[in-house]
Amino acid sequence: MDKFVNIYNKVAEHYRFLEDKGYEVVFTALQGSQNYGLDEYTDEYMSDVDTKSIVLPKFEDFVAAKQPVSAVEHIYDELGRDTHAEVKDVRIMFEMFLKENISYIELLYSKYVIVNPKYQWWYDELIKYRDEIAYYDVKQFAKCVAGMAYEKQKALCHPYPAVADKIAAFGYDGKQLSHTARLLIFINLWKLGLPIKDCYTVPYMYKDTLMNYKKQLDENGLPLDCAEAIKRMDDYVERIKTIKDEIVESNEYGINVGAREFLERMKVEILKGWFLEELGS
Repeated sequence: MDKFVNIYNKVAEHYRFLEDKGYEVVFTALQGSQNYGLDEYTDEYMSDVDTKSIVLPKFEDFVAAKQPVSAVEHIYDELGRDTHAEVKDVRIMFEMFLKENISYIELLYSKYVIVNPKYQWWYDELIKYRDEIAYYDVKQFAKCVAGMAYEKQKALCHPYPAVADKIAAFGYDGKQLSHTARLLIFINLWKLGLPIKDCYTVPYMYKDTLMNYKKQLDENGLPLDCAEAIKRMDDYVERIKTIKDEIVESNEYGINVGAREFLERMKVEILKGWFLEELGS
């Protein structure tokens, strides 16, 4: 089966799973390595499929001011691996957009998306405005990229349950190093003025190195020891911080108020339409 179709079908499985659980899903989008061109499917390494979905609240829950949904549903693939279907109420998702969270902005540029036909018009409008959303607050976006890099730095050698065996064997988790190297590439391309949709895709010349990092290998495919991994991580994080500081200290960037107004209007429109439908009007 064609790789695109296979990945798309897995995203569709997440969408259907959430619908069967009773969620009113607006859209489900893939998040992760496939969006960057860093996925691999071999006996040695298999990329999984993780998604994020926008959902709508029940009218009664909205009126009762219940906490908006923010959860992770666990879906096991054909290999028995735990894939994540993250679920966010539209109100929380839009907050993430305005906070310029890079992993949420990413959803607006993924080609692996399943849209509820009822909300296709709404999704199309969102995508038309995605660049304005992405550049709503350039300084905050730079801070978020740096913040994610700091998180990866802290996680590099931490024995979280999911990677405890890897930490015991190698002393570090190569995925964290790969992620941080990708963030450095991203922020460099972004600062150079490339369209943001192109910044998410890792240039071909760096792909092998980043894929090797995931397997605790260096750019030549040789074992990368823990001390060298830490050294590279520290270097990447410091370089990201330098770029972030340059952007934050610049007088060139302001706030795109129109992006906030657009998101507020879109939120009202979709909630109003959904509540009218739910109430039978």
